[in-house]
Amino acid sequence: MIRLTRQTETGERGAPMKIAFTSCMNYKSGPDGYQHVWNRIAQEQPDYLFLLGDQIYMDYFPDLGDPSDGNPAVFADLMQGKYETQWSVPNFKALRDALRLRQGNGGGVYGTWDDHDFAWNNAHGSKVSAPVKQETRRLFTKYMQIEQLQNPAHLDPATDGIYYSVPLMHQQQRIGRAIFLDTRWYSAEPGDASPLLGRKQLDYLKQELANEQGYVVICAGTPIRATGNGWMRYRDDYAKFREIIYGRNIIFLTGDIHENAFLPPAGGTKMFEVVSSGAFVTKYYLTGERENFGILDYSPASTDIKLFDKHGLELHNVIDNATFMHQEIR
Repeated sequence: MIRLTRQTETGERGAPMKIAFTSCMNYKSGPDGYQHVWNRIAQEQPDYLFLLGDQIYMDYFPDLGDPSDGNPAVFADLMQGKYETQWSVPNFKALRDALRLRQGNGGGVYGTWDDHDFAWNNAHGSKVSAPVKQETRRLFTKYMQIEQLQNPAHLDPATDGIYYSVPLMHQQQRIGRAIFLDTRWYSAEPGDASPLLGRKQLDYLKQELANEQGYVVICAGTPIRATGNGWMRYRDDYAKFREIIYGRNIIFLTGDIHENAFLPPAGGTKMFEVVSSGAFVTKYYLTGERENFGILDYSPASTDIKLFDKHGLELHNVIDNATFMHQEIR
């Protein structure tokens, strides 16, 4: 059993708010039945776990594409089986249970999806049938336990994806919010005028930021600049997104690429893009499983971001929250 009991030299008042984040885990377990990345994350004593896409793989190289031959019932059965297998990995379950117990009200574990747990490799919502989209939405919200976050005021389960926000707490005080965006449901094939987030979701993001003066973390399954398959292929939506976040200090957390990465602000934004991908998945067969994850430590003065791989600490950067300048720690 995993127990989360934060202990620091300065006591609980000195503890930072800590977000663990990662993405991309193949649903198989390790040779001893465990995925050891979850033990490593638990040792960091996080307050939150953010899962940023590809929590399961409906298809996996070299067998890419719709695994159900277009049959929504077969698709749903396959997806549920993969969720059941991944969600039953003992130390993954123990970490989720410990965080939910610590946060109360079913909180502590949140996330969004990417292509392989939305449908299949490089899937866009415009090309996935409505019955399949309904099944994948139903199962995602069930296993991620975010049904209570689906606010009828802005989401219609029959037509909408899974974007939402949650408050971030530090020392029992609300300091801001984490906003989870959906880069799959509304997307079409890349193009200047093609949708990625879509107008309704962009309007939602604009409203969320207008109502938030505190600390902001934005999460999505698809990176913006860390891959050639990112947001910049959608010129118009990306321009609208930059307009909405203009002048705001933002940490953007994402996954997808089976690598860790830290990208300082660019493109006229004040947004750091941080990638942690490859929690339990093989990048190259000879190197084995990745065990990549990230830790974001927030204190009023600074944001400390550490990115880990299977060998230990890989990248370490500290962001001054007042100036929003960063320093790489070597």
